[in-house]
Amino acid sequence: MGISKFFNRLTFKVRPALRGFYGTSWFIAFTSFYFRRIIPAIRVFVPLYGVTAILSLTQRCQCSCPHCGARNSGVGAGGAGEFTPEEIKHFIDDLARLGGACVHFFGGEPLIVSALPEYVAYAKSRGLMATVDTNGLLLNEEMVLKLKTAGIDIIRVSLDSPREEEHDAKRGVKGAWKKALAGLRLCVKHGIPCYMGLYATKENLFNGDLELMIAMSREIGSKTRFIAAVQAGKWSAKEEIKLSKQDTVRLRELLAPDVFWETEFLQHKNVPFWCNSMLRNKFDIASNGDLLTCSYMPGSFGNIRKEPLEVIIKRMWGSEMFNRDQNYFDCPINNPNFINSAKQDAPQKAEN
Repeated sequence: MGISKFFNRLTFKVRPALRGFYGTSWFIAFTSFYFRRIIPAIRVFVPLYGVTAILSLTQRCQCSCPHCGARNSGVGAGGAGEFTPEEIKHFIDDLARLGGACVHFFGGEPLIVSALPEYVAYAKSRGLMATVDTNGLLLNEEMVLKLKTAGIDIIRVSLDSPREEEHDAKRGVKGAWKKALAGLRLCVKHGIPCYMGLYATKENLFNGDLELMIAMSREIGSKTRFIAAVQAGKWSAKEEIKLSKQDTVRLRELLAPDVFWETEFLQHKNVPFWCNSMLRNKFDIASNGDLLTCSYMPGSFGNIRKEPLEVIIKRMWGSEMFNRDQNYFDCPINNPNFINSAKQDAPQKAEN
């Protein structure tokens, strides 16, 4: 798959030069054509060309966030059922063999897994980008340097509030706020591209907190990535948390070259909302091996411990879910019609 590696790397190198065109009508049209016509043609020969895999290394986490959207994959607090090092490397081999572009290490809290730098280095050796999401509690200078040596491409650190006491209360860990910000500063210090990860709610969107956190991120020297509140996980029964279409108009006013909504393409107010999962540009692997359209979506399409990766992907992308109208102004999970149909499409029901 040398050719696919070359074009994946070329795409990531060319992307910065294209950012100035993201909001233009011609580039939006080209991007739509690229994902809906060009990419499917390439994937006839390279099944996972350009894809990012979100790989959950563990469901364990030091925090107890009331807004956590992580799916319970049946993994106990002690980590029973998590991937072995051999399984993780085998998955990375498969992703590279099939033309994937990036593996994003996720959790739970992925830095709990001490072998994370080794997995990052292995992914890089197979020609993949490697990125990670973290709460920052373990992101000290030693870990930052280990990840830099391993070749990490991007580190994202989550922040829930511009106020220390409020963030720590939501996380359930005293000192979490200081460690998150210190971790971002260490990434900047050592030249690792980093993002402050935020979630947008009706409250922080209109009380100024979201803008305060974006300003904090700029002061540190990191970029900002936010997601809108998603009715999933611990918020699955909270209908009121979803942003309205008018709310997302306000959200879009905050977008900038260093501030984006989920993906870098969504850094301009005129860019339509496209779900990376529904574009067949991303999929998730739970820490027990279940393959999911997204960690927020119900139901597994198979388990990579039992079937080849390419077989499960073909089943998922060929399901009715991917043939429906995808015209949503926000995450499809917040649309009751979508989530009800998604539950029917996934052949295996997820544990909640």
